[in-house]
Amino acid sequence: MELDDLRKQLYNKNSIPSDRPKPPAEFDLGRASLQQSSVQDGPKWTEEEIKKPFALTVKQRRWAIFGAVISVIVVGAIMGGLYWFWSNSFDKAGVALDIFGPERIVSGEEVSYVVRIKNNTRIALQGAELEFLFPAGSISSDDQEASKQGESNLVVKSIGNLAAGQETQEAFQIRVLGDKDTEQKFLAKLSYKPSNSSMDFLNEKDFSSTIISVPLVLGFTLPEKIVSDQVLNFSLKYVNTSDATFSNSKLKIEYPAGFVFDSALPSPSEENNIWDLSEIGSGEEGRIIIKGTISGNEGESKAFKAQIGMMQNGEFMAFAQTLNSPQVSVSPLAVEQEITDPIDGLISLGQIVTYKLKYRNTTNVSIGPVVVTLKIDSRAVDVASFNVSNGFFSSSDNTIIWNSSSLPKLENLLAGAEGELTFSLKIKDKLPITSSADKNFTVTTLAQIDSPNVPLSLTGTSLTGKSKFIAKISSRFVLSMKGYYNDRLLPNSGSLPPKVGQETTYTVYWQLINVSNDLTDVIVETSLPPYIRWKENVYPKNEDIRYDEATGKVIWKISRLAAGTGLGLLLPVKQVAFQVGFMPSIGQVGDIATVVKEVRASGKDNFTEKDILTSVIELKSDMPSDSTVGFENGRVQR
Repeated sequence: MELDDLRKQLYNKNSIPSDRPKPPAEFDLGRASLQQSSVQDGPKWTEEEIKKPFALTVKQRRWAIFGAVISVIVVGAIMGGLYWFWSNSFDKAGVALDIFGPERIVSGEEVSYVVRIKNNTRIALQGAELEFLFPAGSISSDDQEASKQGESNLVVKSIGNLAAGQETQEAFQIRVLGDKDTEQKFLAKLSYKPSNSSMDFLNEKDFSSTIISVPLVLGFTLPEKIVSDQVLNFSLKYVNTSDATFSNSKLKIEYPAGFVFDSALPSPSEENNIWDLSEIGSGEEGRIIIKGTISGNEGESKAFKAQIGMMQNGEFMAFAQTLNSPQVSVSPLAVEQEITDPIDGLISLGQIVTYKLKYRNTTNVSIGPVVVTLKIDSRAVDVASFNVSNGFFSSSDNTIIWNSSSLPKLENLLAGAEGELTFSLKIKDKLPITSSADKNFTVTTLAQIDSPNVPLSLTGTSLTGKSKFIAKISSRFVLSMKGYYNDRLLPNSGSLPPKVGQETTYTVYWQLINVSNDLTDVIVETSLPPYIRWKENVYPKNEDIRYDEATGKVIWKISRLAAGTGLGLLLPVKQVAFQVGFMPSIGQVGDIATVVKEVRASGKDNFTEKDILTSVIELKSDMPSDSTVGFENGRVQR
């Protein structure tokens, strides 16, 4: 076939080359389809329909193109949104906050703690502020002052803005204080606001350092046991065991109750317990010697505490401290005293008081000769009344002395030996009261036992035993009752002498005197006989006095009755007046009738903390205080 003929045949749409190669029949899909369709039921396809190629219409092509464009736009939007969210979202985990410092430190040294901040996010941080918290017992060495926040100290620093990827750090100089092996905790807090958000964020990081040693060492030189009322000399030593120098330090000693400071070498800088130490160099040591008197009960521990440190914001911050607690023990020679009469120990004016002293040798060695003395201190004691057994009373200094010349067994007091001594004295009938300050009188007796010879085994130990005894004197509380027919304050009426069936009125006075101690909750109480009527007439009107008709009781209450009431020019007598009426009956003719029954008064002595009582006998119709009445005018007539 010529080339031109072949070309025509190829480009003719209805022409099929006759000599075109054909596939094997089993691979002829078109024929297989035709053969199968002829066997099965259903519509039959023509060969032309089968050979016709698939094609979209113009409208279908337009919709396909439109769908593809929309799909591209949606996918692009989603991808863009995801990219925008990724590039603009904030995660605070991307803000790095770390603390760097030594894990093992020495108490009192200055340590630098570095807080490092890095913004690893894509977002700028605004208004960043750093809070650094450290133990309350430590001190900030920076210029910026620390404030208290709970159990910690707080330093605040402004960081400002941090751009994406920016890094910064802050250093804190802290003088860490504490005991050995204690863990000191530090905490950093970073607050900020991302530039793309209105929310505040907070990151935290903590860090711990352990104190491995305390360079300043303190130590007391004190005896293990002390005797009450002994003079105590002791010392405090301080040593700087580190290579560092401590400047502007202070040493402070806290004394126990019962210790009375006398002197110290060197002398204190402030009061009697603070010393200024301008500089303590490496390896330097010093010593303070203190003298004083200690007192306490047997078995009681007396804690002496020393601290060395510095002042911070008005507070003492300790670098190191020490504690020593010697125990009060009984002295080798002991003495005790007690009152044997009165048995209840309640001492009143004009009373004779008997004392007993018990003495003993508490050691396992003999001590002698022994001297026992007793000093009496009181303005309330009648010096001429002293009665001493086997002793001598010196009126020049109010001292009683017992020694071997008056009591031979004091020449040598054997191990564990003991004995008793007695004496008595009288309390004055009238106390020396000249002003309101003269009240709350006592009798103070100070007993002491000692020996000039100290056994070899007790060398360095104080032999002296002491006993101080304070006896409080109760106030004298006086109640009186008086009755009058002729009275200008509350005038009376009726027959005198009283007559059957007629009412006669009387004025009754209650008066109180209180000598030396304030009294509280005072109550004066009595009962009226059934034939006596309460007339509702009282003076002064404001006194708290009440009558109970059901029981016939009259009660007068005083909340406070001051010492000195009724004594001369100090305070007037406390009194109340009230009027009663007496209507005699036939059975009382010829009798002196009881107008007011026995009166009782009570109150609490604020000084002795004891209840105090007094009373007065009944008042009868003869009115002993009224000279115009008497026996004849007091007897009931018809």
